[in-house]
Amino acid sequence: MNNSLRRRLMIILCGSVVAAWLATAFFSYLDTKRQIDQMLDTSLIQSANLLLVLLNQSPPGELGGARPIELGTEKRQMIAYRVLAGNGNQEIKSPGMPTFSPDNRQQGFDDRTSNNEQWRVYGIETEKGFFIEVAQQHKFRATFAENVATHILHPVWFAVPLLAVLIWLSVRWGLIPLQKAAENVEKRSANNLEPLNSHEAPLEIRPLLNALNSLFARIGVLLGRERQFTSDAAHELRTPLAAIKTHSQVARQARDPGERSQALDNVIQGTDRAIRLVEQLLVLARLDHQSLSATQEPVNLTEIVVKEVINQTPTATVKQVDLGVSEEADEKATITGNPDLLDILIRNLLDNAVRYTPEGGKVNASVRQRDNHVFLQIADSGLGIPAERRQRVFDRFYRIEGSAEQGCGLGLSIVSRIAEIYGASIKLTDGLGTSGLTVTVTFPLQSTSSH
Repeated sequence: MNNSLRRRLMIILCGSVVAAWLATAFFSYLDTKRQIDQMLDTSLIQSANLLLVLLNQSPPGELGGARPIELGTEKRQMIAYRVLAGNGNQEIKSPGMPTFSPDNRQQGFDDRTSNNEQWRVYGIETEKGFFIEVAQQHKFRATFAENVATHILHPVWFAVPLLAVLIWLSVRWGLIPLQKAAENVEKRSANNLEPLNSHEAPLEIRPLLNALNSLFARIGVLLGRERQFTSDAAHELRTPLAAIKTHSQVARQARDPGERSQALDNVIQGTDRAIRLVEQLLVLARLDHQSLSATQEPVNLTEIVVKEVINQTPTATVKQVDLGVSEEADEKATITGNPDLLDILIRNLLDNAVRYTPEGGKVNASVRQRDNHVFLQIADSGLGIPAERRQRVFDRFYRIEGSAEQGCGLGLSIVSRIAEIYGASIKLTDGLGTSGLTVTVTFPLQSTSSH
């Protein structure tokens, strides 16, 4: 179904107007009918009083040779009367008067039926013993009320269509700013992410324009990240690929088997470095487009730390690095999140710690839960990072000069991005002993924000 805002407004407004007019017509008819009933009752009283004045000139209790008094009793007027004298043995009545029993006398108003017709009757008794009744058909009263009400409501038949046209024009005119905003967005090129001018827009569509501007800003940041990522990736991949090509050429031209073997070993090392770089780049690219997963679950952070420590143990053993989990680790430290992302975060922290810790060093991992936070801490006894450079290590492809390890400078960038997704904070402090580095990641227990 094609949902049109203009059509929706037209239906709502026209429907409301029609409903209001129908309610007005209904209550106008009821009020008009009530007013006409009162007016016709008054006319019956006045007609009876007129007969009373005329009959006061007759002898008391005698109608004698009195003839019916003409009161304008044409059939179309539906007004009739009768006059009773004595015990009802004398009666004169107008031609249209229905036949009622002479004994059926009631002063004031009364509703009676004669020949399946409803009549409104008013009776009054005079001082000379006459009893006067003036009657009027209910059918005439109802018809008269309907005719009057219909004439009163005649303007409705012209007003409703006119209002519908005016509403249509008003809705069309009122939606012009929205149409202009849509045309402005439609004419934009894909590279134009400048914010829309919302200051001159009506108040009702400013939230929409502000939301679009916010979306443009987020897209701009994302495109900037992608451009930077593409540039950095191309630059970083060029180095290992060039090294692989150079060592391959050396191996091809080498005459000495030892030289050839060394060149091939360098090719394998360069390939391993390129593979690791590509893997890290893929992880980072996925994280740039990811926020908190909609299907989150409780994750025991200590269990992930223990698993990754076991995975890093072979590498640590080769380097004779003492890798372990603190005895004070909280085994029940749990946060809500995506296990895969948290696994990547812990894996990169442990990999960096083991990689940059010299032989005979130590790496210690711990997890503690306190108040409304969970603290993940990886401490090592490596060379550490100078305080003035600790913020820069989160930049992509940044490596500290003088390091013997051939990293790609993306490990801490990945850690930073995952922490950003979970609203966690990262703090770098001094490590174990007199050197090294301690990385502390603080997770809020109720982490629901996404970036």
